[in-house]
Amino acid sequence: MLSWRLFNQDIYSTDRDIDEVGDIVSFNEDRLIDLRPYMIESPYAVNVTDKLIKCIELFRYFHLRALPVIDPTDGSCVVVLTRGDLFAYMSL
Repeated sequence: MLSWRLFNQDIYSTDRDIDEVGDIVSFNEDRLIDLRPYMIESPYAVNVTDKLIKCIELFRYFHLRALPVIDPTDGSCVVVLTRGDLFAYMSL
């Protein structure tokens, strides 16, 4: 497993050049990238049966950028709802 540190240049997490990232990826095609440092352990989520107003309130209250929508029958992620999705739906 590749460490996420390979993709950061310095202490400020400055992005690497796309060519550098391409070289790292092509050299390690058979390995996975450890993304756990970037993941939220317990993200806010809604079920497919929840009302849209609940989603809007979660976005507003917690200042979310994305919200997973979960199927309660098997726990799989159906879609990731974003602010852009809500803005496209709502007339502001």
